[in-house]
Amino acid sequence: MEEEENSKVCKIILLGESGVGKTCIIDRLINNKYDDIGISSMSASFINKTMSFKEFKGQSVRFEIWDTAGQEKYRSLNKLFYKDVGAAILVYDITNKQSFEELKKYWYQQIKEFAPKNTSKKLLYLI
Repeated sequence: MEEEENSKVCKIILLGESGVGKTCIIDRLINNKYDDIGISSMSASFINKTMSFKEFKGQSVRFEIWDTAGQEKYRSLNKLFYKDVGAAILVYDITNKQSFEELKKYWYQQIKEFAPKNTSKKLLYLI
């Protein structure tokens, strides 16, 4: 408990269309397991993960990870999750071109509009 109290905090949100694997990514990070038969999230979920890093002299970081629902009917709620966000991870399905197009058309625009103005806007492409 003391380790968590002394850790830095970083709020992260995962964004993208429904069914692209946001929950699977979090499950892999938290539980080190992968379930390829995922069920679409019906609302947002919240998970804490504290990690220590040798590069930072053992300092720990508590990640507050928000898994947002990608369905269109929940999109109006997503802007609430941008408050104090440190990072937004855009997720798409490489077998679904439309899910990538929606990142450009909708999700990235949401970050530009609702993320704190002092948040660094950097894109990282993982292949």
